[in-house]
Amino acid sequence: MLRMRIDIESLKLKISESNEMFFRQLSREEQKKIGQFTTPMPVAEYMAERLIDDADVLNNQSVKLLDPGAGTGVLGLAVVEKLFSKYPSCKIELVAYENEPIALRVLKSNLSLTDSWADESGLNFSYEIRERNYILEEDGLLEDSAFSFESNYDLVIANPPYKKLLKDSLEADAMSFVVHGAPNLYGFFWVKAAIELRPNATSVFIVPRSWMSGAYFERLRAFMFSQGSVIELHAFENRNNVFGSTKVLQELVIVVFQKKRVDLVKIWSHDDITTLEQSQSIVVSRDLVVVGEEQRVYLITNATQLALAKWAVALPSTFLDSGLKMKTGLTVCFRNRDLVEDEPSDNNVPIFYADDFDGHEVRLKRENGQYLSKKRAGFLQDNVDYIFVKRFSTKEESRRIQTAYYDAERFSKEKQISTDNKLNFVVASSSDLLRGAFLVMSSTIFDEYYRLLSGNTQVNSTEINSMKFPDAHSLASLGEKYQVSELTQMTQEKIDQIILANFGVEA
Repeated sequence: MLRMRIDIESLKLKISESNEMFFRQLSREEQKKIGQFTTPMPVAEYMAERLIDDADVLNNQSVKLLDPGAGTGVLGLAVVEKLFSKYPSCKIELVAYENEPIALRVLKSNLSLTDSWADESGLNFSYEIRERNYILEEDGLLEDSAFSFESNYDLVIANPPYKKLLKDSLEADAMSFVVHGAPNLYGFFWVKAAIELRPNATSVFIVPRSWMSGAYFERLRAFMFSQGSVIELHAFENRNNVFGSTKVLQELVIVVFQKKRVDLVKIWSHDDITTLEQSQSIVVSRDLVVVGEEQRVYLITNATQLALAKWAVALPSTFLDSGLKMKTGLTVCFRNRDLVEDEPSDNNVPIFYADDFDGHEVRLKRENGQYLSKKRAGFLQDNVDYIFVKRFSTKEESRRIQTAYYDAERFSKEKQISTDNKLNFVVASSSDLLRGAFLVMSSTIFDEYYRLLSGNTQVNSTEINSMKFPDAHSLASLGEKYQVSELTQMTQEKIDQIILANFGVEA
């Protein structure tokens, strides 16, 4: 056993050297072009451990392992090493897909080294490298398997390519049953791997968090949850540390998926990839994690967020059903510079930007470009009360939902206005309703609720419109108690106290 351990460490060192060689050969732009980032060894080993711990593997078992986006092979080989360490009598067959030439050379070398190590150690290992596009291989398999659920892999591990695709790409056409809006290649890898898992089998992927919410991934979520369950989620507090020096700015999650119905989800929040084993999990009921008709996924990592999720799920309505709607600002100013003017006139209207916020009030603050020509009627909107919400914030800002109340009376000379595309605005069926909604949206708990739903620093109107919310009657009853002048001068503490008292968030 000691000799085997030394051999394993020697093998891992050689593979690490090969991976480093591969990484040095690719520029940042080349990595982005092929959508590929190498997985650091601590992450690979942790993913392999989680996969094996959650899977139903026995000694003397024959295990068929898939790595559909193999790269240099680090993930698949981490599983092989850990499986043999735990179940030395098992038989492992690894299938690895890769069609990028440089990565392919390193992959072949790494698998050859592993094969020699296994042979010298008396272990039953075989592998197959498939030098082709994983998504486009066997179109008929996708069409048939998507609905018949035939499969044969016992384990799948992947760090798939992260690459936006055109809706008319070959991959999008092959996976049309999960495409809505702008597709991303990583989602196709996850879906196809789920199809190819045998019943009750397990996969682990490291992917961007974007699949967890939003309309673009709604069909993907629906398909995945029809196939099985997410049984583990792993989030990272610092999104810059997952891929080390490659500086990937995606907010990534590790997802363990099992091809059966499971009613509990374990969720981890990791500070750093060097302390993965020290993190503690929280166990959450599936119905608090996968929520609503859109099956959005809440990332609940602590007891406070768990209480918040319970509060949100219990709300009686949705934003839209309560008579509210968030829209995105009408004018993309940088594309319409010829319409932007510096001085007011009878032929233009004020255009409002995110930097016109003054606390919760709205003021015309720009010296230049504050007005928009009336030439384009589609850029104009009625001068009525709105809730303005900044579309963008930085990761470091304390709030995602930053609100201001647009009081039409302050600009009573105007019949119409316009809004910049970097601003969202909310319309309501009554002024009382709008004022009540302003208080809820300006509260700390609603901001935290949105963060639970989305890791994005962009406030997405589609997501807001589908979020749980107090009902219209309760909101209007609250709104009629306050004048606009009171709302815009109200402290955060006062707003939070009002929401606490009216919507029962003591939990």
